[in-house]
Amino acid sequence: MNKKISTLMILFLLLPLAVVFSGGEKDAAPKGPVKLVYMTEWEQMTEFNNYFVEKGKEFAALYPNECSGVEVITVPYSGYEAKFLSSFHSNTQVCDFFKGMPHIWAGLYNFADPMPKALADRLNRELVSYLEPIGMYEGVRYGYPVEAGNFQQLYINEDMFREAGLDPAKPPRTFDELLEYAKKLVKYDASGNVTVAGFALRYSGEGQGVADKNLTILHAFGGKMFDPDRKVATGVVNSPESIQGLDWIKKCLDEKVTSLEIGVPETAFGQGRAAMILRESWVSGWLDLNAPDINYRIYPAPAQKVAIGGGNLFPWANMVYSNSPNKELAWKFLDFLLTSENDLEQSKRQGLLPVMAAGYESDYVKNRIDYQSVSEVIKRGPGPAYDYYIPEMNQLASIFGSAIQEVMYGRATSKSALDNAARSMDQVLKN
Repeated sequence: MNKKISTLMILFLLLPLAVVFSGGEKDAAPKGPVKLVYMTEWEQMTEFNNYFVEKGKEFAALYPNECSGVEVITVPYSGYEAKFLSSFHSNTQVCDFFKGMPHIWAGLYNFADPMPKALADRLNRELVSYLEPIGMYEGVRYGYPVEAGNFQQLYINEDMFREAGLDPAKPPRTFDELLEYAKKLVKYDASGNVTVAGFALRYSGEGQGVADKNLTILHAFGGKMFDPDRKVATGVVNSPESIQGLDWIKKCLDEKVTSLEIGVPETAFGQGRAAMILRESWVSGWLDLNAPDINYRIYPAPAQKVAIGGGNLFPWANMVYSNSPNKELAWKFLDFLLTSENDLEQSKRQGLLPVMAAGYESDYVKNRIDYQSVSEVIKRGPGPAYDYYIPEMNQLASIFGSAIQEVMYGRATSKSALDNAARSMDQVLKN
């Protein structure tokens, strides 16, 4: 496959020339066929991204006078939001469509173009039901969901379970059970250091990521991050239920079933250094490609007081850039691209779940290792995360994630950390 993926750095070097040649008029009508540009921070999803290039060639063949193809620009994930924002504020044609979150790019800013009604109506009929809110902001559809299975599921190492005398067909059903399983699965070196985590926690990285990967635990205990209707965090993020959930996380560290040196959970799992992790469906495809010798199963995340449904803090969607001079052409391409057949094929290329309901009748989906788990979670319906999609969510999640890290590293108790987080989050919500 001819991979035409460039980097943002190259684009920035070319931007001044683009301004000169266009006379600085961002709204000037393009002359002749144009190449549509897609911008994404999903740099590791090479096959998924290259599918846009492949379908762009087909689209260009159908409309040679309008389009010459599609180019993909990948942006490193670290600090991607600031990089996107800088690009969008440059008043030059950075891209035509992009991957992002509507509550940010349509809510906090105004860089997402509303989807044409006919396309929006069709997608609302064809998407998997629990994904319908993804791509929406305040009742308006701005984009379509990029991935399905976007919720935490329990991955277990079959061989490690058997070695510990556990039945891999009988996963832990509660987080209390998970902790007991982890005690049997953890391994230490001669000095008592954890070499194989019974359960690997997400402890490093940006605050929003730490919040997202641990939020399922707090939700299972009955906690929540904030109340979007009342616009308050006090009494919610620091409720007794939220504190219990965070106490459970700290207990995993105190009882040494994991450590803060085990690494990124999915990487540790793929290297045989973690027996259990929580992660989304896309990790299944990643493991099959990068860790084919790991025998594993996937189950719904354990319950405690509550069994959690779908959703997370990253409602990724593909949207059209509102300042693009090629908006109509970009929507025309997406209308061409978004069929159940293309959705299934693009998902298969990267080992992902499709977003359109028709794909769930395919052998590809029914034969996936996570099919039963995903089906069960879908039956549970949307989880609490869907309530959080407001413009301030990323900032709130970052504060919450930092509080989790304070507890993990022993710098604060669960109550004090969440009390402080509640005060900071209330200030964000009030402003």
